[in-house]
Amino acid sequence: RFGLIASSRDKNLESFGVYNGFMATRRVKLGPWFTSGDEDPFSCRNLNTVVTEFGCQGLELDMALVAWGTDLIRNENHWSDDNARGYSRRGRAKTRDPFQMRLNAYRVLLTRGRDGSIIFVPPLANLDETYEFLMQCGVSELQSF
Repeated sequence: RFGLIASSRDKNLESFGVYNGFMATRRVKLGPWFTSGDEDPFSCRNLNTVVTEFGCQGLELDMALVAWGTDLIRNENHWSDDNARGYSRRGRAKTRDPFQMRLNAYRVLLTRGRDGSIIFVPPLANLDETYEFLMQCGVSELQSF
C-alpha cells in the first residue's frame, strides 16, 4: 500500500501536480483510497489523488510518498512557516500557534509509512536549505536512470 500525502497549507505543490488544496482533497473517499486495489481509479495506488495530514492522521501506508511543501522550510538554520497558507479567522477561534501546527502536520506526514517514506522536495530555490538539511539528517537521495 503506497500513496501520495502532502501538507494542506502549502501553496506551491499544485504546480508540480500535487493537488493538495481543499477542493481537490475533500472529494477523496478515505476508505477506498486506503484499501482499494489498482483497478479502482480512486485508490491511493494510482497516485492521482492526495491526502493531507487531516485525511491520513491515525492511518498508515506501507510506503508514504510525502510531497514537501514551502509551508515549512529551513531558512538560515531555522524552521519557518512564513509561506504557509493562512488560517481562516472568520467565525472561528484564533489559531494559537500556527507554527506548531505546521510542525505537527509534518510529524503526521513523516510517520505514515510503516516500511518507510519517500520525500519529494520540489526543485525550488527556497527549498534548497530544507533539502540539504534532510540530506544531513540521513535521508538518501534516489538516483534517476
